Amino acid sequence: MAISNSDTMTSSPEAPTFSAETQEYIDNIKEVLVHLDKVKKITTPGCSQEVLNVAVSSMSSLARVLSVMSSKAKPHSAL
Repeated sequence: MAISNSDTMTSSPEAPTFSAETQEYIDNIKEVLVHLDKVKKITTPGCSQEVLNVAVSSMSSLARVLSVMSSKAKPHSAL
């Protein structure tokens, strides 16, 4: 999904506003980062082995799926 400059921002003397598609993309990136931060906080030294095993297994599976998907999809243009 590529976004051209004309789709990215609307002209305004105030803070830039993004198209709905671009804003949704940005919000989704932020949500991924929130989830990653939660995993980092939960899996600190001292967490149970069970929690650590679930985190490693889940993150490994997710990374494999995303790797396959990203190799097939065109990358999103820079914001």
